[in-house]
Amino acid sequence: MARNTGSFGGVYGFPESADCARRLAEALDVPCHIAELHRFPDGESLVRLPQAAERPVGRAVVYRSLDQPNDKLIELTLAASVLRRHGATELCLVAPYMAYMRQDAVFRPGEPVSQAVVGDWLGRLFDRFVCVEPHLHRTHTLDEVFVGRPSVCLTGAGPIADRLRADRVSPDTVIVGPDEEAAPLVEAVAGPLGLTAVVGRKERRGDRDVTVALPADAPLAGRPVAIVDDVISSGETIFSCARAARAAGASSIRVFGVHALFTDSVAARFVAEGLGTPLSCDGVPHSSNGLPLGRLIADALLRD
Repeated sequence: MARNTGSFGGVYGFPESADCARRLAEALDVPCHIAELHRFPDGESLVRLPQAAERPVGRAVVYRSLDQPNDKLIELTLAASVLRRHGATELCLVAPYMAYMRQDAVFRPGEPVSQAVVGDWLGRLFDRFVCVEPHLHRTHTLDEVFVGRPSVCLTGAGPIADRLRADRVSPDTVIVGPDEEAAPLVEAVAGPLGLTAVVGRKERRGDRDVTVALPADAPLAGRPVAIVDDVISSGETIFSCARAARAAGASSIRVFGVHALFTDSVAARFVAEGLGTPLSCDGVPHSSNGLPLGRLIADALLRD
């Protein structure tokens, strides 16, 4: 793989994900600078990047996952303006979790196409994008979101497969995804490990009203199961999938998620359901993090 380790002047991160930004900077062998944030009483944000004023910025990486996105989007806008004012020639936004991907069409009259709106907004601020498992549905590539801007869409399958391999996964383990949207992730985890892959069918009636059905011929009886999904939020999809796997005779169940958006109360439900705590990638800082993305992202940034 061709590399140019001197191509970036630094990584600029934010307090809530400072550790991940520092790990990425270490993998790139460049300095890391963490923004200073101040919130005024009326809710306005102030962003300080004092290091940006020390010398021309050049090419820079801005690292921030966009879970809980609204304030973060404003702060990214302000940070980008500082970097541009101080000589940024190219800004790459690394957003392991990209927000506003769900609303990719008008489902009911009067709704916006939020994906297009936010894509246009960020495309005016940044020159390149790197995301991990963006929640794309009818939109097939990130190039359709950030029109005219180069973008890289990474999969979280590698870190999950690496963890299973390190744990000496049993060869009769079945990798299960709750729906067709999870199929590429399931195949990308199962394939390199030589494991069986099964994909279910999800019926969603509301944010917390979900039923997952697994194929009647799914070979789960007496076999360990690893459920994988891109986003774990309310947990209802995983709970329903786990119940279906148990009904099919699974001997044990582990859960892996790329992006952990669930609360402590949902984490307690995972334990109560006998699933333990899911293991997640560290793009979204969370107590369940155990699968590092830094090397994966660095390789994407350094690749010609």
